[in-house]
Amino acid sequence: MSELELVVLICTYNHKNSIAKAIESVLAQKTNFKFQAWILDDCSTDGTSDIVREYANKYPEIIVPFINEVNKSASKNTFEALKKMNAKYFATLDGDDYWTDENKLQIQVDILENNPDCSFCAHNTLKKYPNDEKNMHNNEPYIKTKIKSGKYHFPKNVKKEYLEPHLSSRVYRTSCLNLDKVDDPFIISYDTAITFWFLQFGNLYYIDKIMSVYNYTYQGIYTAKNPQQKLYMGANAINRINKALDYKYNKMFLDFFKRKIPLSLMQYLKIKHLTDKETLNNLYCKILDKYIKDENERLNSKILKTIKLPLSKRKILCLDIRREKKETL
Repeated sequence: MSELELVVLICTYNHKNSIAKAIESVLAQKTNFKFQAWILDDCSTDGTSDIVREYANKYPEIIVPFINEVNKSASKNTFEALKKMNAKYFATLDGDDYWTDENKLQIQVDILENNPDCSFCAHNTLKKYPNDEKNMHNNEPYIKTKIKSGKYHFPKNVKKEYLEPHLSSRVYRTSCLNLDKVDDPFIISYDTAITFWFLQFGNLYYIDKIMSVYNYTYQGIYTAKNPQQKLYMGANAINRINKALDYKYNKMFLDFFKRKIPLSLMQYLKIKHLTDKETLNNLYCKILDKYIKDENERLNSKILKTIKLPLSKRKILCLDIRREKKETL
């Protein structure tokens, strides 16, 4: 079979110590179809680019390097790669993660071939803390709750029906990408946003099996952030996919949004009953801007004392007493 069936998009930036393992896990895949790995290196400065070139020279039919001379961001790199996509399916993997099952791609492509109503397929993932191996969550499944293998549709209730497998576990049907409808590249790169984007075009087929590892390094775009910043990133993604879907599911997305960003009763009711899309977007953005502004001010203040209150054997509530830094005029 000479026709390209699948492309693996590997996004990487300064992953010198992990990119080889990611690439090797792709090369180890056993398939009855042709696939390539497109490595999107966002102008790494630590030697990652040299490793990528070495693999491309050694496996020219499989490894296709895209090495930026300037930093563009993962979203733009992914968007540009998808515009060049010439395969029926595509998979995603970050340069610090890797696959653990040599049959992963074959299993997922077979499922998508036999289930044309599914827009993508995913599985469970193991979470590792390579810089913090004593972490209580080390070697835990990414999806902790026991979820049966099968089809999952666009949720009406995110608390009861929503399933978001890790990016390293996903294989998408390219025909469901509908890139001509994408105005914001972010929504086809951020995990929450792309989940909803594909669910509008078909079901998710979930496999209750661990076939990849997510390395929580504390150095990535997401893992390096503090809890408040992570909540902001998640809420921002919800707002952007909500807008991209023309606020058709606003009430559902509102419930999802308020799980991350606190809303007053007045704000909640106002957003819930608003119909003007521009006003909706402005209100969401205003809430997000205030939240991150308050967080930045908190980070710029001086900690006088931290009070730790044990909530349980595993949980501790930390309260920081701070003095605001005065700006010099």
